[in-house]
Amino acid sequence: MDYYHSPLACSLAGHVLILEAGLAVTLVPVSLQRKVTATGQDFHAVSAKGQVPVLRFDDGRVLTENSAILQVLADMAPSAGYLPPRATPEGQAALEWLSFVSTELHKLCLYPLFQRDSPDAVKAWSRALLPRKLGVAADRLAHQPWLAGDGFTVVDAYFGWALMLSQHAGVDLSAQPALQAYWQRLLGRPAFAESLTREQALYKQYA
Repeated sequence: MDYYHSPLACSLAGHVLILEAGLAVTLVPVSLQRKVTATGQDFHAVSAKGQVPVLRFDDGRVLTENSAILQVLADMAPSAGYLPPRATPEGQAALEWLSFVSTELHKLCLYPLFQRDSPDAVKAWSRALLPRKLGVAADRLAHQPWLAGDGFTVVDAYFGWALMLSQHAGVDLSAQPALQAYWQRLLGRPAFAESLTREQALYKQYA
């Protein structure tokens, strides 16, 4: 099984889970700018969407979209609790926050900020909106250690990426102590810290 990711893109979340759970998945870096994999393959031959992450199963089947892939990766390590049962409050909260990170943070705020062709007015609007959206998560994290409850889940892998990128966009976490404390908890998880270090080292080569 192969996991196609681009360093410091949203696919960082899946990288974190793969290391967390020790999954037998091969990590394949991709240059999104050149649309080519580390092996020189045309990335569009892997996925017509040309976006990461992509999970390719041993039978050749391909799965895309971050929220879907994160749930599949979590299901590969059921005892770890990365995605609590959907019938529980924690499981339902995990799905809720996956949607929030995907729509309200990723696509609404962060995507326009880091697109070269985004109009300046759009970037300014997204930059002004971002702290307010992060504040919704900060309110949650002021009362519990992780977004879905007491345990680290797929949501935290995804939100951790969003928080990392938000800091690159100029967000000062010291203005929201709950987020700053949460970021330190993330960095204290060996898999999160290692995946971030690995991807920072690969960024210039595969950005």
